[in-house]
Amino acid sequence: MGIYLVREADAGGRRAWPGPDRLRPLTGAGWQQARELAERLDGMAVTRIVSSPWLRCQQTVLPLAEAHRLAIDSEVALGQVASVERALRLLAEARDGTVLCTHPDLLFAVIERLRCAGARVRPLCGLAWSTRVPAVAEVATG
Repeated sequence: MGIYLVREADAGGRRAWPGPDRLRPLTGAGWQQARELAERLDGMAVTRIVSSPWLRCQQTVLPLAEAHRLAIDSEVALGQVASVERALRLLAEARDGTVLCTHPDLLFAVIERLRCAGARVRPLCGLAWSTRVPAVAEVATG
């Protein structure tokens, strides 16, 4: 078991969406990715889902939340303009089975920080990676 790190599914380009970026929804392909994520994590012990408040992240984990009958907790520390340090502190507080969904730039910066500190981060599918709680806690507090 561990923590699951998820990046937002496809939401198209910013220029293709006329409204505020925080309200940009998933595309059809993005919804398919979200369903595939739920299938990939089927059978995993998912106990909590935490997501950026931005719509596309919330939608990415919606099929997973429905499959596990869990609420999606919204967290600004996973938002589009959040800092790596804030995200790492949030990860350090997470328990096994927690899924955290954020934006690609923040996610890849967190993964890089974890790997540079010697933590093992394994890819699960195109949208998700897993790591262990003790590894995250060491990086966040070190």
